[in-house]
Amino acid sequence: MAIKYTNNYNGTMPFSDVCAQINCSANTEETFTVPGTSVNQYQAIFNYNSTSNVFIRKNSTPTIPSGGTVGTEQYNEFRPSLRFVNGGDVIHFISPDATAYIGVSLFSLG
Repeated sequence: MAIKYTNNYNGTMPFSDVCAQINCSANTEETFTVPGTSVNQYQAIFNYNSTSNVFIRKNSTPTIPSGGTVGTEQYNEFRPSLRFVNGGDVIHFISPDATAYIGVSLFSLG
């Protein structure tokens, strides 16, 4: 059960009891399945090292644009910080870096 989000503490957040720690190797996709069903709604907070190059996509494999191109895939985002997700969503991660560490914390919105 994810801790319920509240902003009653002047900008502070509690530690999450539903979180993931991801270690991406170069060009290797990693996934995290959001617990619950589509009726469960969460705030997802993503954290990275300031130099990590990470693409995240909801419910599909993320892509890394090749040199000199522009990618336009829906839900494929470079280093998002805060997003809304539902239970059952699968969050996909990929990085061109040799190693990229990603933290995900979920807070229940319902």
